[in-house]
Amino acid sequence: MWKVGEPMFDLSSKYYDVIYSFKDYEQEAQKVREYIKRQGKDYRTVLDVACGTAEHAFFLKQHYAIDGIDLNPEFVSIAKSKNPDGYYSVADMTRFRLNRKYDVILCLFSSIGYVKTLELLVQTLTQFKEHLNEEGVMLVEPWLTPDVWTAGRVDTIMTEHRGIHLSRMSHSDRDGDISIMRFEYLFGSEHGIEHYTEEHRMGLFTVKEMIEAFQEAGLDVEHDPEGLIGRGMYIARNMK
Repeated sequence: MWKVGEPMFDLSSKYYDVIYSFKDYEQEAQKVREYIKRQGKDYRTVLDVACGTAEHAFFLKQHYAIDGIDLNPEFVSIAKSKNPDGYYSVADMTRFRLNRKYDVILCLFSSIGYVKTLELLVQTLTQFKEHLNEEGVMLVEPWLTPDVWTAGRVDTIMTEHRGIHLSRMSHSDRDGDISIMRFEYLFGSEHGIEHYTEEHRMGLFTVKEMIEAFQEAGLDVEHDPEGLIGRGMYIARNMK
């Protein structure tokens, strides 16, 4: 059972890039650049919150100076190897303090859902704001909304990446406004087969709740319902 302050993917960290090898990170990074370009500013510094294994940063680092934080030490280690010029540290996005501010703050791949509650959502966005330059921009990719979450759904993916075969089955459930995903993983390679089980709990926030949370944190925000992969995107700036 995950709680704030505990890393997710604690079992499958070393296979994270295998699990999500189906994602087109290069295309997503290009869309992120387009969001940034629309601001009409000469943005150069980026903080990638919940950076994971820095796949987005791998494609963005030639355009920006990118740092990152993540709760998972293994992810931070992998991220450093992909973006050696960036500063990466282990930190909880609900309560972190860095000694600098950034032109752009990213929180992608629905990581914001792991805060679970509206109180922690506001607290997290406030942390982001405290690390944002005066005329900077914040891009937050949300998790699913309560009306589209389906309890009882079963999904399966199978893929192969760099000699490792993956089979993942997931089952969805719900506890109020918390989505629950239970994953069963099988990873096969020449060394044998490994089995992992994980449970992920993420908050289901409405668009209205998200917008109000940004405003409570002192941010002006607009909502793009499409975003990078159809989950939407919140584009926020300091209130004028």
